[in-house]
Amino acid sequence: MFCARCGAPCREDEVFCAHCGAALLVEGGRVAEPVTAPPAPAAEKPAEGTSAVPAGRHRRLGRRGRFLLGGVCGALVVALAAFAWLNRPTDGFRARPPALLSAWVGGEQGSECFYYDGELVVGAEAGLIGLSTFLDGRSCLAMDTDGALAAVVTTEGVVELDLPEGTLTTGDAAADGSVLYRALGDGTLWRCPLPSGAPELVAEGCSVEQLRVSPSGDTAAYYDDNTRLWYLARANGAPETLPLPDGAVVYTLSDDGRYVYYGVGAVDDTTPSTSSIYCWDGAASHLVGYTDAIGPLTNRTGDQLLMVGDSTTCLVEGSKSWTYPNVLYPTFLLQGQGNQSGFYRYWTGVTVLDCADLTEGYFVASGGEALYRLEKGVLTPVQEDLLIGNMLTDATGQVLWYVQEGGLWQFRKGRSTLRWDDAGEMISPLGVSPDGDIVVCENNDGLWRLRAGGEPELLSEHASGVYPYWKGFYYREDTALWHAPWDGEPEELEELEGARSIGMSSAMQVELNNGSIWHVIEGMEPIQVTNP
Repeated sequence: MFCARCGAPCREDEVFCAHCGAALLVEGGRVAEPVTAPPAPAAEKPAEGTSAVPAGRHRRLGRRGRFLLGGVCGALVVALAAFAWLNRPTDGFRARPPALLSAWVGGEQGSECFYYDGELVVGAEAGLIGLSTFLDGRSCLAMDTDGALAAVVTTEGVVELDLPEGTLTTGDAAADGSVLYRALGDGTLWRCPLPSGAPELVAEGCSVEQLRVSPSGDTAAYYDDNTRLWYLARANGAPETLPLPDGAVVYTLSDDGRYVYYGVGAVDDTTPSTSSIYCWDGAASHLVGYTDAIGPLTNRTGDQLLMVGDSTTCLVEGSKSWTYPNVLYPTFLLQGQGNQSGFYRYWTGVTVLDCADLTEGYFVASGGEALYRLEKGVLTPVQEDLLIGNMLTDATGQVLWYVQEGGLWQFRKGRSTLRWDDAGEMISPLGVSPDGDIVVCENNDGLWRLRAGGEPELLSEHASGVYPYWKGFYYREDTALWHAPWDGEPEELEELEGARSIGMSSAMQVELNNGSIWHVIEGMEPIQVTNP
């Protein structure tokens, strides 16, 4: 059963919540003296061998050249970073300037171009295909066109990887992009500093079946199929045996190696099934909750774990845990602008959020029943009757735009304000500026832009598709593509008249009716990458 006050899991024989001390319902209505929950036993070590007015619009005439250059570009980056940091809460989600972008060229070459802040960093001739951008948004691993890891792409260019020779069996990189772990078929496990550095031998004589890396890469946990044991590897230290039970699956671990979170009862690390969640804290394993979640979330130091299941959400910090009878997501994941840094997804499915403390912030239920404020694990509803499909946030998840009873509302600094009464039928927010002041939305009358405290501004009566970014947003109007700064006049991109399809990876890719393909990078002219 669960505590009605804090949602923590409690045993049937408990009369007080071991987490918050609240009285639990007991038979006969009697409340006993507070009791302390007995400590969870240490997990057994497995035996060896076991298994309004239209906006003014200006048509762009020809190729104008780049409108962000040199000092202007730098000033915008500094300004954007400044307001992002001013609006972020202490230890909350970080907001950064635009991330490193990649765009597929296609054709026989099949490689990508890489851009940063409106500048081409690496061209298609390098023959690289980018993987997920690291947590800081300034670098990513890249494969060659044969699918082998080949380099790190940074905002400064390409750095070739210095990798140990051998057949890769498994591997993963730290979320901050500082290190790559590689297990080889010859029984060795290596730690490879990124973006450059000589490989370091971590272990040999092992058959690594599963591998988990902390967000900073200072620690890693791996399962050796030869010994049927889990091991903890710290930087510059010999691997230590982890006393985890048979069948344990490690979710993640903290940077300092103090906490190792694992599940027991899961079929594997990608299949949904009910699992018991444990935390090994260096001395013993503690049962901290239950989940049917896939793809755990963790903070940027790995010492907190958020498990979002089908019916409950479990938040864990060491041996402390909070379980909530709702499916909750951080509002940060509902960001209004696309493709910026702020999270990194491991190859194992674990997602690292760029946040120091997951016990503080705003959460929303998956069905949109309510917006909640989380303070040191205590969940308080602050707004009810919401629809998750009709809400978006700023870059930090602290400013929320949402639709309720036909009006468009803004939630900021703990209070909700009606910004547009009677916003029309089928009103829906489609993009939010990084600072949360401006929303672009759509109703049956067209596409609108609204600044908090201002009047709605009609941009187009026939728009279809909005693509929000850091400095502004793109939208389609019939076969034309337009760009509008968050607080400026829309301009048509004449080069892209006749847009047939628009693809989104980390950059926009537009195919015209004549068959040509163009890259659309915010801050640059459209770039033609293939001919008709």
